[in-house]
Amino acid sequence: MVKQIFSVKEYWEVVVFYDADYNLFYLIEDELYNAGITEYYLEELYYMMFFGKAKAVTFSNTGLHKSIVVFNNHTSKEDYVDSIVHEAEHIKQAMLYAYNVKDAGEPPAYTIGYLVSQMYKVFRNFICDC
Repeated sequence: MVKQIFSVKEYWEVVVFYDADYNLFYLIEDELYNAGITEYYLEELYYMMFFGKAKAVTFSNTGLHKSIVVFNNHTSKEDYVDSIVHEAEHIKQAMLYAYNVKDAGEPPAYTIGYLVSQMYKVFRNFICDC
């Protein structure tokens, strides 16, 4: 499991866990608790991830301007690309909501591009030749 932390300028903090290791899930739990997740949602997230019902999840706290993403193992390059873009979209949606920005035009497009490029710097190390 690898943990990445990056910021979108001074506006938002993003914490990403790649290839979740459930022996180390307490590290993910700590990060989620600090971001304000409830016990109920944490249990639901753990169940969905551990039993393979979710490839990845994103939890955002718009008040703290923070998002946490957890990626499970994937089976193909296409799967990885789909997940990274999907989860980046959730982060972008939370950011736009927090700052009351309309999802149209260049700023949201540049935001999603930035999020994907930052995650891809680490994510590319997990792309397999499956």
